[in-house]
Amino acid sequence: MRISPHHLFTTEITFTLILFLLKDTVIAQQEGASVSSGSNVGGKSYNCDPNTCQVSKDCLCASKNPPNNLLPQDTPQFVTITFDDSVQPTLIETAYDLLNVTFASMQYTDFSLVQEWYSAGHEVADHTFTHVGNPSESEITSCRTMLNSYSGIPNGKIQGFRAPFLNFTSSTLNSLKKLGFTYDSSASAIPDDAYWPYTLDHGMANNCWSGICDIQIPGLWEIPMYAVPDATGIPQLMDVYMAGSPEDVSKWSTAAFDNHYNGGRQPFGIYIHPTHLTAYPGLPDPKPKLDGLISFIKSIASKQDVWFVTNQQLLQWMKNPVKVSELKDQDYLKCQQPVINKEICNGLDDNGNGQIDEELTNNCNFGATTFKTCFNCPGTAPTLDNPTPASSVQNGTAGYRYPIPDNCDTQWWDPVQNTCLCTSSDCQYKDTALPFSTTGSGGKDGSESSASVSSIAQSTAYIALATSMYAWL
Repeated sequence: MRISPHHLFTTEITFTLILFLLKDTVIAQQEGASVSSGSNVGGKSYNCDPNTCQVSKDCLCASKNPPNNLLPQDTPQFVTITFDDSVQPTLIETAYDLLNVTFASMQYTDFSLVQEWYSAGHEVADHTFTHVGNPSESEITSCRTMLNSYSGIPNGKIQGFRAPFLNFTSSTLNSLKKLGFTYDSSASAIPDDAYWPYTLDHGMANNCWSGICDIQIPGLWEIPMYAVPDATGIPQLMDVYMAGSPEDVSKWSTAAFDNHYNGGRQPFGIYIHPTHLTAYPGLPDPKPKLDGLISFIKSIASKQDVWFVTNQQLLQWMKNPVKVSELKDQDYLKCQQPVINKEICNGLDDNGNGQIDEELTNNCNFGATTFKTCFNCPGTAPTLDNPTPASSVQNGTAGYRYPIPDNCDTQWWDPVQNTCLCTSSDCQYKDTALPFSTTGSGGKDGSESSASVSSIAQSTAYIALATSMYAWL
């Protein structure tokens, strides 16, 4: 049984492999790159008045202190785990090994796996179509369109974005606002500017450089990516496990986590490219790095008041902060699966026979472009200019799959029968939350944790493997 998704791990999918390579004064040129220790380079100082910038007005100033005047000891320690790159069988297995957390990309992506990931309770976000450094609006919209059309994710649930190579620009950020996105998560945060998420009403507070510092984009949230300083003090951001031995990386990561946990309780992030932790013939065995990362995740999950969440869940809490003692009662953190009495193509094992979407997916093959989907295959290979070509199957004919409407969620939509099986607020769900213990297993093998539900509810951490996946097509 897989630990389910709504309390502890964050995945954001941007369909264009987020190669989150940090950028400050210079853009990093390789994965797992370090971060410049400079802040506000070439720009003006950040200035925001919390008396006028308030959440009730869709505004929040950058701060190292918990929101709503909460004391750190009353504040949840949130952890987000994100995975970048395409969603493929071998990579998704690596993500499940890491307690169900992943970022995905568009190119080479199997959309049926994206749908499974989303239906399991994780978040999917946008990472452009072709993973270019300075994306046009069509790069962003094409990615979102494909996620909706081929993975059945409602447009309203695709709220986040991460810039390819972390090369965010004022043009890109303004496009996100124009296109209705809720947040960006591309800016790096070193210990000196490790702020809680904030809105860009008064500019960029961290990872600020010339042309970015003074942008003002009311209501658009920035969720910083929190760096881990290595033994020499150089901040490491993505794929920290590539920067040293598993033992050294564990020491660095634990120290960075403790600074958050024992300080202002700012969220802590783990940013991963699954390909680095997946075995390939002829390449070094990544298992020691994978095992080291899993061990670190379990170590912080065992601490009091630690919650792994998606970025969307994090922002829901930011907009209405509650004490950690009240967190388990929040609806947006529940782990649930619909109760459906027949198998539909929704990314779930509805009839409980151990198979997901059995014999219901379509296989779309265009040579270099091959993927599975619960929806119609396009008549030609998708492109940036035409991400969803017309299907060769006509509406109303045998084999046609109906697109998901805006008023239904993926788990409840039957694309074959053109039916939403949940049209009210009292639809039947089953609780899929499992307690977590460092002596149990939260991976894909189905073994159950040894801790009791009551003990978890009273003290330690919840695992709601709700992750955020950034995907590029």
